[in-house]
Amino acid sequence: MTRPFKNCKKSDALEYLQKFITHNKARGMTAEAAFDNYVQTSKGTGTNKILDGCWLLSPNIKESSGYLYRYAVFVLPKFFADHNELQIAITEKETDRGFQALSTFLSQSGIGVIVSGGISVDVVNIDKMAWQHFIYRHEKLQKTGENEPFNKWPRGRGRASKGNVWQENVLDKFRTMIPEQLTKLTLRQAFFYGHIKKQLKIPLADPYDVDAFVVSYTGSVMPVEIKEKSPTKKGYFGIDAGRILMMLRLCLATDSNALYIIREVDESTERKFVQWLFVTLSDMIMGSSWNLQAGGKGMGGGNTQTIMLSASLFETFELNNLSEKWLSKHSGLQSSVKSVAKKLSHDLIQYL
Repeated sequence: MTRPFKNCKKSDALEYLQKFITHNKARGMTAEAAFDNYVQTSKGTGTNKILDGCWLLSPNIKESSGYLYRYAVFVLPKFFADHNELQIAITEKETDRGFQALSTFLSQSGIGVIVSGGISVDVVNIDKMAWQHFIYRHEKLQKTGENEPFNKWPRGRGRASKGNVWQENVLDKFRTMIPEQLTKLTLRQAFFYGHIKKQLKIPLADPYDVDAFVVSYTGSVMPVEIKEKSPTKKGYFGIDAGRILMMLRLCLATDSNALYIIREVDESTERKFVQWLFVTLSDMIMGSSWNLQAGGKGMGGGNTQTIMLSASLFETFELNNLSEKWLSKHSGLQSSVKSVAKKLSHDLIQYL
């Protein structure tokens, strides 16, 4: 019999996440959840073009031309009671046209695609669940052996980062999430911090979590970065240079543009919502002076560099923006932007 309960308990999820996730990362996760709510409650034409994000991982194997392998790992958003229940979800994934379009796009760009599901047999236990992985080949998701392909990657210290104290307003946002949403966010982090780093101890080359993807009906793809921010008094947003570098690497490899979406909030203690804003990666590249400043703590807990972008570069975001006409015009990087993007990617590495 399939058990009805497949979500984390909020107290368990929060205790688990705070072991690994820094406050800044946690705030970014609340922005993802808010965007997910916005998409689910909207009736815009772009609603069904938004797909869940993934981890972009490379084993620490380097050649003169760069990292040899790159995988996009999609973590299924709920626990499964057993392998049969997981297989049903995998079969459904194979029939999802949006996922097929995205997987084909990534595969043709030289990025392998993996789908991972967490199995908890008796009770939902985040620390003790088993993971099963499926590799996308020939339009099918093929079940792998235990921990494959990750058990073939070089092992090392590969330790998970440590979290820090979260502000109360961030904790409140997690507490008010519906169980399905909190479970989805928790499982994505549990895969990386609990499974890859803590259990398998795999060192990785510049891991990057893509928050979401926009996939058009014609198969064009745009990675999406989602953050919560307030502008400075001079009208600038501080953007983590490391995140821009990761977006550049992905988009140069896939010849695609990207969306950087901001959940703008005011500077009050409550951080009240103002509006959704966006800028494309190409507009970000061409419209910034790229003066780096010291930032806060990054995903791994280290200090980051921040780039200040004028709020005038951003436009109001609505799902109706994601029309096929708009995506056809903006989903790719123009050649003039690519040359600047390659130089910028090289320059950013010197500072990070």
